[in-house]
Amino acid sequence: MYEGHGDISLRWNNDLLIIEAHGPFNEIGVQNCLSKIQKSIESKNLKIWRKLDLWDDDSFGSPAVMSFVKTAGQWYMDNGCYASAIVICNSVQESIFKNANQEGPQFFYDKETALKWLNEKHITSKY
Repeated sequence: MYEGHGDISLRWNNDLLIIEAHGPFNEIGVQNCLSKIQKSIESKNLKIWRKLDLWDDDSFGSPAVMSFVKTAGQWYMDNGCYASAIVICNSVQESIFKNANQEGPQFFYDKETALKWLNEKHITSKY
């Protein structure tokens, strides 16, 4: 049996879910992480929320992994995520996302610009 590769850490700042991704991901690893994220979102019980993903330099995955990520992105939108920013570190990650045809999230190379964009999208009256 295969072992999961890749890990995340999660934290909430009001309606902002911050996910830090660590290392390369295989299918088992990404499924485990996505389950952890979904449980956190469901337990927070917000009608609407925002998401910031922070990828380290080694965060990437195969096309099968990216298929899981794309499906999760739709689940996030269906479950109240109205703004999603992903901070990437390199052109390999940018290429992976472009090839996955990710719709919805905005991509950035630095956390400050991503947070600025998320704060511009912030809706305070509904969460």
